[in-house]
Formats: sequence, structure tokens, C-alpha cells
Amino acid sequence: MDCMDLKQVEAFRAVARHGGFSRAARALDVTQPSLTRSVARLEEAVGFPLFLRGHGAARLTPEGDAFLREVERAFTGLERLRVAAQDIRHFGTGRLRVACLPAVGGGFMPRAIRRFVANYPEATISLQVRPSATVYEWVASRRCDVGVAAPRPGFAAVEEEPLLDMAGVLVMPRGHPLAKLRRTLTPEDVADEPFLASSPEDGPRHAADEAFASLGLKPRMRVETQFGNTLCALVAEGLGVAVVNPVVARDHARLPIVARPFLPEVRFTSRLLRARNSPLDRLAEAFMAVLREEAATAMG
Repeated sequence: MDCMDLKQVEAFRAVARHGGFSRAARALDVTQPSLTRSVARLEEAVGFPLFLRGHGAARLTPEGDAFLREVERAFTGLERLRVAAQDIRHFGTGRLRVACLPAVGGGFMPRAIRRFVANYPEATISLQVRPSATVYEWVASRRCDVGVAAPRPGFAAVEEEPLLDMAGVLVMPRGHPLAKLRRTLTPEDVADEPFLASSPEDGPRHAADEAFASLGLKPRMRVETQFGNTLCALVAEGLGVAVVNPVVARDHARLPIVARPFLPEVRFTSRLLRARNSPLDRLAEAFMAVLREEAATAMG
């Protein structure tokens, strides 16, 4: 078989679909002699006639009919490629892989995703909620496109920028005597209260311990746990008080808990992550912009 090219196949398809050479030529905006030559060269390339000659309207030979079916299958695939290319041009890969720490997975991230899909309804998002160290590892290995995590050292393959930086709040059960105080609370106010805290390796936990130690106090530790949402649930059960990320406190406002400002400040920070030296598609860039906007709203 001689070599065929796409223009010849397009010419053949147009003649078959429009039922004649003149109508096909007008549809393709080419001259009829040029179209006729393209079909003749295709017939030479495939080695059999595609149309019955001398019968007025262009009629396919049995071989031409079989060939047309294959052509249509191929053009269906080409159309899928065209649509895929259009989606990539407008939406990147069309699939966005996101990983975040639990503190932002309960409300902050869903709010950001809601804003995002309003502008990119065709996008598919894979959201994984993991500890911060895992988020860093996944971003570094390009297992996810965008990450949000508390700062972690030792990840040179990760490019990061500040996202959230907020002072922690003291949460207590609704109806607790401290809930009646409309002021900033301090370690002295909770020195005799059962205290609930994050894990010892957590950055804000160190800051909370230092806040008590600076006043010569030591919290009455009752429960240590890894995540802020668990702390809020424990507080709601009346097990004590805790200093938590204000984002988490807001997301759990439906629980019977009350939040109050706390001094000395215990800062809760998170970073926006991407793989270093790795290009982001338009979808990921747009999502990062939404995360920055949502962070500005949260801190405002």
C-alpha cells in the first residue's frame, strides 16, 4: 500500500457524507478537480476503488463502504483527541490532585473547592486528607499537584509559600464558667482546668507548653491527640479545654463549644506546596489562586 495522507482521507469522507464531489468540494472550500485528485490518489494508495463511477451521485463500492466505517472510527478518535486538547488548553489535564492536612480538610478546603468548581465545572478533583509530613512527601514525589500542610523541614524538592498564619483560640464546653468571660483568656485562667493538647511533636503544642512555662505554670494534661477536630470533639464531651487552630474551631462551631482569644499567642501556620522545578498546568495554577483567596478571607 502506498502512503496516504490525512487530507486525502478527509476528502473521501466528505464525498461519502455529502453524496457527491461538488457538494463535498463546497463544504471543504476546495475546487472540485482538487478534491477529485485527492480521492484518486487515496484509491491508488489503498489499492481498490472507493466510489462507483458514472452513476451520478457518488456511491460507495463495497470496499469503499467498509473503508468508510474504519475512517469514521478513526475520526471519532481524532475528535476525542481534539476535545481532550481543548480541555487541556482551557483546564490543564482536567484532573487535579490535592492533598491537605486535616485542619483545613473539614471546611476551608471544601469552601475553596466550591469556589473553584463554579469556574471550572468540568474539572475532576482528587482530595486526600493526610498528616503534614505525608503531604510534603506526596508533593515532593509528584503524587499530588497541590498541597497544604503545616511547615516541615527537609523537603528541598518542595516549593512552598505562606498560606495561613493565625493565632490559636481557647475552646471550652458551652456552659463552662470561662465561656461567660468576654475577654482574652490566659494560662492563669485555665491552670486548674483539664487540658487537651495536640501531639508533643506538633509545633503549636510546643508553643502552648511555652506559654504556660513562661508564667511558671504547667497544664493539667488529660488527653493528647493528633488532630484539632478530635480536640474539638473532646471539648464538646466536657473533657477539658484546648488551644486549637481557629479554622478548625470555626468548622466545628455546630458543636456545643465556645472559642475565646488566648494569650500568649499560639500560632497556627500552613504552607501552600508544589513540586519544585515542575510546571503546573492551568488548572493547578487556578486552584492555588483560589486557595490564596480563601486564606485571605479566613484571616480577614
